[in-house]
Amino acid sequence: MYILTKDSVTVSVDAVIYYRICNATISVANVENVHHSTRLLAQTTLRNMLGTKSLSEILSDRDAIALSMQKL
Repeated sequence: MYILTKDSVTVSVDAVIYYRICNATISVANVENVHHSTRLLAQTTLRNMLGTKSLSEILSDRDAIALSMQKL
């Protein structure tokens, strides 16, 4: 996925998502395709988070960014 940073640099980002469905009944009843929806939510969240940072901030704060993504 390509993301435009705050300083207008295009970066290529690869990510891995691990998630657990806590209530299968709700996920099936309320979402047509839970896996696709989860992937889109993760992409949007990552794009929004990295789009507010400059390239140097992304490179220097990788661990902090990873932790903040895990909290979501």
